[in-house]
Amino acid sequence: MSRLGPAEVKKLPIGVFDSGVGGLTVLSVLRTMFPHEDFVYVGDSANNPVGNRPKAEISQIAMNIGHFLATVPVKMAVVACNTFSVVALEDLQATFDFPVIGVSKGVRTAIDMSQTRSIAIMATKATIESHKHKEEAQELDASVAVWEQACPDLAHLIEQGHLRDEVIHSSTNAYLTPIIASGADTVVLGCTHFPFLTELMQGLAGPKMQFIDPSYETAQEVKEVLTAQQLMNPQTNPGTLDICFTKDLPLAKRMISLLIPPEEFTLRHITL
Repeated sequence: MSRLGPAEVKKLPIGVFDSGVGGLTVLSVLRTMFPHEDFVYVGDSANNPVGNRPKAEISQIAMNIGHFLATVPVKMAVVACNTFSVVALEDLQATFDFPVIGVSKGVRTAIDMSQTRSIAIMATKATIESHKHKEEAQELDASVAVWEQACPDLAHLIEQGHLRDEVIHSSTNAYLTPIIASGADTVVLGCTHFPFLTELMQGLAGPKMQFIDPSYETAQEVKEVLTAQQLMNPQTNPGTLDICFTKDLPLAKRMISLLIPPEEFTLRHITL
């Protein structure tokens, strides 16, 4: 990317990546906010799930995706995965010559919206064990109670296409039950896969529970970096979307089509 002039760099796509389909929830928000930007999305479903792996392994998987995006090339990468963000973000930022943005935590929004001063975090095992969300909450407001709920199998079930059946219903309910008992009234969806289940979670937890999708905070951070570094694409046409998966394209297409019309993207298989 460094060999390109400023005008050429502006026209490069934004890379967005995840361990599978979860980051599509972030991508959908980004495309709405930046309709004239081109995007390349990488879903490394061949290595999913990542949330229960050793940190070194998680970091290496994220780094492999980063190297792929560097060959595209991209002008920015958005790590649309909470696990990658808490484990590998600093390594990614130190390695590549384009801005790398991690997914926002959503904690500030949760604290602002909570009426009971009690929030919960639903995330993968690796994200919960990092305690990054809880630490940020305590820095913002030490009086707020924070319940951390690891959900080891939830992202993988979503990755397999379980969105409406009894399997996902039972698993989601098991994770929500202790959250409800804790007295929390606001839940941060600390895994980008989880917004696929917002409707199910709302039905299980009741109307008083609020669920926070951090994608909107992430999109705002992307906007700030694009503006500060003068990277906005000047084109007036709608941006293109190239989606790449490492496994199971038919399932990927079905999940993508829940959020993005099929005529608005191309889908291809890649090997990392």
